[in-house]
Amino acid sequence: MQQDRTIVIGAGAVGIMTARALMLRGKKVTVIDRLSGPAEFCSRGNAGLMAVGHAKAWAEPAALPAMMRAALGREPSVKISKLFDPALWRWGMEFLTQCTSRASAANTRKLQRLARMSRDMLLPAETAMGLPGETRHDGALYLFQDTPQFQSYAAKIGSGQEIEVLDALALIELEPGLAGMRDRLAGGLRSHIDSVGDCHLFSARTGAWLDREGIAFRYDTKVTGFTCKNQRISAVETDAGPMECTDVVLATGVETPDVTRSLGFVPNIYPVKGYSGTWRITDPGAVPQLPFVDETELLAVSNFGDRLRVTAIAEFAGRDLSLPEKRITLLKEYVQRNFGKGVDLDHPEFWAGLRPTTPAGPPYLGRVRAYDNLWINAGHGQLGWTMSLGSAELLAQAMTDETPVLSDVSATAKWLAAL
Repeated sequence: MQQDRTIVIGAGAVGIMTARALMLRGKKVTVIDRLSGPAEFCSRGNAGLMAVGHAKAWAEPAALPAMMRAALGREPSVKISKLFDPALWRWGMEFLTQCTSRASAANTRKLQRLARMSRDMLLPAETAMGLPGETRHDGALYLFQDTPQFQSYAAKIGSGQEIEVLDALALIELEPGLAGMRDRLAGGLRSHIDSVGDCHLFSARTGAWLDREGIAFRYDTKVTGFTCKNQRISAVETDAGPMECTDVVLATGVETPDVTRSLGFVPNIYPVKGYSGTWRITDPGAVPQLPFVDETELLAVSNFGDRLRVTAIAEFAGRDLSLPEKRITLLKEYVQRNFGKGVDLDHPEFWAGLRPTTPAGPPYLGRVRAYDNLWINAGHGQLGWTMSLGSAELLAQAMTDETPVLSDVSATAKWLAAL
């Protein structure tokens, strides 16, 4: 008789949180990952900002001219380095269909609902697992160096309980670590609904807790195929041998199309490359304590207590993970210009990662129609950490015949019974 066993493929932030949500419902879970530990790929060097205030679909009317400028090399924050990649053209054609005002608004609502649910779950999860309280829940800033840009955003948003509109002087009074930007700040927004924490560290600690609770982890293990019969997957084939299962969850990020091709469908997920630099903090008073997104230069900055992390750029470069000097220089110059007195400028660490991005923006979340026991939780883009707990919870609810507390939050596809 087959053992009741759910296999989660992928041990990034999304896979780890999915395994936890299933375990809390009494499921026996095995997590498989080709790398040597949790959150070692897309989740390793990201901004750490649980950015509810920034949960917004990329596909919108304004994205069309931005993509044209990027194709011509005239968009500083977006780079297209592999223009003739067939996967990019497939992704881009669907992206264009999502750039209407109506589609953009619907996709942004999905992202916002998933992000808020996840943010509300983060502190209780941290407490329940007894993890050190290093994730901070006191909000984030959205800064502008361009006055018309700031005025336009402020007019749309307005001040309220969740969002405050602040001028440059008020920002520096609130956050003295922004003094190095004094001459360039036009103003900003303070969001009270965001959190920040080291996603890689949180995922690793959650993985260790799950291991103690009985979840089986199979690291350094590559999935090579599936054994299928009667619209069900009975085993996951790996380079360490077959693993029998009663359910399978794909939390496979940018590798999802590779994993699923033999199953007869290919999710439209493109690897959008991002870069980060991490500097050791030498003077805490000279760097910001609150995380922020620079909406003018399109960088994110997070303080992890002893380290300052800066992330930037959306690059369409296929699976390339190189670190070109001109990309690194952008990060170096930003930090030196704004926070050079507060960090060790001589010993930064740089990283490049691939954000698994759907054309619409929301992840693929739900059951694969062709199989009774195959589920997917992939395609979270730059918001994987932001949406990880909520998407995991909703999928676990669906898999255990509960009624998910949210609906209509997934990207849609013909092959998917979307949540």
